[in-house]
Parts: sequence; structure tokens; C-alpha cells
Amino acid sequence: MTNLFIQMFNQILNFTSDYGIAIILFTLLIKIALLPLTIKQKKSMKIQQELSRKMAELKNQYKDDQEMLNEEMLKLYKENPGSGFGFLTLFLQMPIFVAMYKTFAHNIVDSPTVILPWINNLSSPDPYFILPILYIITQLLPGFLSYVGIIKNSSIPKLTPMSIVPAVMISLLFLTKSPAALGLYFIVSNIFTNIEQLIPVSE
Repeated sequence: MTNLFIQMFNQILNFTSDYGIAIILFTLLIKIALLPLTIKQKKSMKIQQELSRKMAELKNQYKDDQEMLNEEMLKLYKENPGSGFGFLTLFLQMPIFVAMYKTFAHNIVDSPTVILPWINNLSSPDPYFILPILYIITQLLPGFLSYVGIIKNSSIPKLTPMSIVPAVMISLLFLTKSPAALGLYFIVSNIFTNIEQLIPVSE
């Protein structure tokens, strides 16, 4: 799969003649191709949330009758056979994400881009740490907006201090040592994912 992605990326690069623009277009192309899986995953996660709520109600209702609880929970699972599809789609997407990572990590030669004028070499880390900071912002922004109530989307996890600090530290440590091309890829991917999360999905 990695070789296929490298060939696709090189075709886009031949068309744009700019590594930065090629990274953005290629990332968007793959994300759009994955939209059907992403939508199914969101629907499944929504079903799973509702299923968890109903299970909690059943446990409270039949807390003194284990046999009846088991019967009702089995019936609930039969009524919602696709509740575990979200984890399956996430698993199916992992090889694609790994292939994209390898494409940008090992296929970028020494080259600047008009998209990031302060960077002379996309195969080297961002010397001013702008990309790591932008990545953190795009990664945490939906959770922050959900936390303060600007947006209301139950599928977006609300931020807590314990979740922010590890995410920030890991992102900084990783991206400050990674090629700038990877940072650009992650930022574009985050922005697209954030837009996906804000779009409501019908049942």
C-alpha cells in the first residue's frame, strides 16, 4: 500500500511542482476517499453511546434479577447488531494511516514550499516550532469548544487537565523531531477531521 501511495503522491507532485501543495492535496484526497467509512464509524459510535445509556438503565432496573438482566441485554444487542462497527472501521483505516505516514516520512527530499515560507527543507523539523504548535491547536480545538459549550457534539471528548498535558507533551516531543512534511500532513488531516466532527450524521 505504501508503494501505491508514493506513486499517487508523485503524480500529484508532478502536477503541482510543490511538495507542500502536493501534501495538502494528497491528504485531502485520501480523507475524502475514507468518508464513507468515517460516516459509518460515526453512526456506529452514536449507536454505541445510546446502547451504553440503555444498558445502564437496564442494570439499574434489573439489579436484583440477573437472569432477566441478561435476557434484556441480549435482546438489546440483537436489536443493535451494528454497534461494534465503529471499532472495525477504525481498525480498517489503520493500515492506510501507516502507509500515509511512511509516504511523508520517507518520500520527501530536501525541498521548500510556498505554503511554509519559513521552512527551507520539508525533510527537516520546523526550526521555529510553528507546525507543532499549530498541530496542538487543531488537535485540541474541538474539545475546547465542546468544553466551553460553544459547540455541542457528544462525539467530541471534552478536555480535562489530565488529557491536555500528555497530549501536548507527546505532540511536542514527536513533531519537534519529525520532518516538517509530517507536521503539515497531521495539521491538514486534523482540520479535515474537525470539520467532519462538526457535521451532524443522520441515523
